[in-house]
Amino acid sequence: MFRRTFLAPVRRFTLNKRRFLYHDLQWNLVRYNSFVSSNKIKNSTLNTIFNDKSWALQNHLIKAFDKKSSIIMDQAGEIIQKNVIPIFKRYPELKSRLQISLERVYNDEIISKHDTELQLKNIAWAKLKKHIFNQLTNYQLSNTSLRKYNDYLFDYNSLECIYSNIVKNLVEVDYVDILIWNKLIGKNVEIITTQDKYDYLISQCYKYIYQQQTIPFNLQLDDTDTLDTVDISNPAQWFNETRKMKRHIIMHLGPTNSGKTFRALQRLKQAKKGYYGGPLRLLAREVHDKFRNEGIRCNLLTGEEIIEDLDSMGNKAGITSGTIEMIPLNTKFDVVVIDEIQMMADPDRGWAWTNALLGVQAREVHVCGEPSTYNILKKIVKMTGDKLILNEYDRLGKLNVEKKSLAHNYKKLRKGDCLVAFSKKKILDLKLDIEKRTNFKVAVIYGSLPPETRVQQANLFNSGEYDILVASDAIGMGLNLSIDRIIFTTSKKFNGSEMIQLSDSQIKQIGGRAGRFKSNSNTQTTKKSPSDGCRNRDSDNKSVGYITAMDGKTLEVIRSGIEAPVKNLNKVVIWPIDEICSQLMIRYPPGTKVSFLLRTLAKQLEQDESSIFELSDLSNKLSAISMFEHMNDISFFDKLRLSTAPVKDTALVKKAFIDFCDTIARGETRGLLSYKIPFHYLSYKYIPDESVSLEKYESLYNIIMLFFWLSNRYPEYFVDLESARDLKLFCELVIFEKLDRLKRNPYLLKFR
Repeated sequence: MFRRTFLAPVRRFTLNKRRFLYHDLQWNLVRYNSFVSSNKIKNSTLNTIFNDKSWALQNHLIKAFDKKSSIIMDQAGEIIQKNVIPIFKRYPELKSRLQISLERVYNDEIISKHDTELQLKNIAWAKLKKHIFNQLTNYQLSNTSLRKYNDYLFDYNSLECIYSNIVKNLVEVDYVDILIWNKLIGKNVEIITTQDKYDYLISQCYKYIYQQQTIPFNLQLDDTDTLDTVDISNPAQWFNETRKMKRHIIMHLGPTNSGKTFRALQRLKQAKKGYYGGPLRLLAREVHDKFRNEGIRCNLLTGEEIIEDLDSMGNKAGITSGTIEMIPLNTKFDVVVIDEIQMMADPDRGWAWTNALLGVQAREVHVCGEPSTYNILKKIVKMTGDKLILNEYDRLGKLNVEKKSLAHNYKKLRKGDCLVAFSKKKILDLKLDIEKRTNFKVAVIYGSLPPETRVQQANLFNSGEYDILVASDAIGMGLNLSIDRIIFTTSKKFNGSEMIQLSDSQIKQIGGRAGRFKSNSNTQTTKKSPSDGCRNRDSDNKSVGYITAMDGKTLEVIRSGIEAPVKNLNKVVIWPIDEICSQLMIRYPPGTKVSFLLRTLAKQLEQDESSIFELSDLSNKLSAISMFEHMNDISFFDKLRLSTAPVKDTALVKKAFIDFCDTIARGETRGLLSYKIPFHYLSYKYIPDESVSLEKYESLYNIIMLFFWLSNRYPEYFVDLESARDLKLFCELVIFEKLDRLKRNPYLLKFR
């Protein structure tokens, strides 16, 4: 069963055009092909069609109801029945009520409003008639209905349900609770009628067609069909509503462990309406829990999880903690905090930070990050016309690079150490080797572990129950860890194609996690005292962090990186928003592939050497797009959205993702258990079974979270979230238990 608390925010936040612009293009492609075959026109004449500025505004559907049809509607929407329509036999009152509603809505929305948009409104009206006619003559019961959306009629995306199944919704209006109708229509419950409900649905359907299918085509096209007519090089102008505001950009810049995020959050606590945007679901959850523990109401919003903090009257909290990708750019806030702003340069996810900085509608935007972002932030603020305020911070404590390495001697390890490696296999090898050669208990943290498992491992380490931590660079941001010393096992990592040297920024970010500062009130951790050999505190209560490496050569690279001067960012990553894609689409024939459009956009940005913007790395995006690009029933905008789905590079996950995309293409409604996914492995008997790979459970977990991600964006297709939550919890349990009982490295086994 759908839950309003889980799905409603996503319906409000994802205000996009969805399928409709693409469907109109597809319809015109049919018209175009028919035009070619019947008239045998040469290419030069065909080009004239697309070069015609008024092409997108022509009333292609005005003849939808002609004398050859079973039903004729005049301009006001009057229905004249020539042949008997089967649905009218089944629902005798449908014809008269529909006719009355069409007349009323036409008079209210078009006749009574004399404005400059009359041409567009008449086109929308013709589309509405065509749409209703098609459903009347091809009416079939479907899985989706207004009844299913009973409690969600107040949300924006419920309009899609109204539009997609207008006839079915009309005949089911009396199944919706009368109190819902009372709130929607604004009439007293005693006098609301079925006809009032018809009027409301027809009116909403018309408005949706007008706003989402007709207005998007009302673009002033230049005389050329090239990308040069779109100012791609200045994404600051993509966000028109934001540019109308005079924002204050408050920069909190400093190294790791300087308290910059803490200061920004103090301001957020005072706001009536605000948002914290973090890089990880874990960090968003941490801020959410911290605020709640301090008595500050706070919602949680991530790609896979939504928790609304509701008061006794059902009002949602004004402050939300969430991931950076989920910041609603169409909502006005008092204060927004954007954490880890240096992530703007990340090739894969950097677009979320850049788009948020450019587009978030808030009077105060607090950005927290490294000093390397200062110069490029000044350039961006100059483009946006906002006011810039700089706050600089120093590290709250000392950071020392030790003179000698450990020389691969595990006897030199001490409680509170964190060894850093960059592959799952190496991390688990180290865990097993250390536990075999010493008496230390070892916790592990790496990226593909479920966030909840990472928190469990972190808590075991912070509490002192586990002595040593072995982790990937996933510790570089998020997760409060009481690390006394960072030990680099290598200075290189695999970037997907080759081994590369860690950048100075990465070394500083990871190394800075040593000696995390704690105030007097928060100093609860009782690892070994200095007299026991743990050098984690100075007498002034400032933390002291230590950095070393497993070998001398690696230590010299790390020392050089820590001492290196700050290197300023010179490029940030962007991703096109729907409005920009609309402008680009109109310049190409219907059916143009998403991958072609993105490659063309990337090439356009590369040609402008002076631009500080570059498109997000296309390799992962195009890999994801290739899995569903052939599915013609998925709209252009949905394909663009699906290209950012969190799909791990394993065969099991990719197969599930293709099946999920097929569900969207078919417009089906399915629960997670209806797919052929090997969930039978989620059983207690497999926990001690080392032949069943840990990686299999990580893949199953990714599939489950991918299902939640899709359900938040397509709630009409992906349902039965209760079962999915049960699977998620048990999968987390199995992964934790398998790590705890680990006897040999599972990544040495062949994946099954």
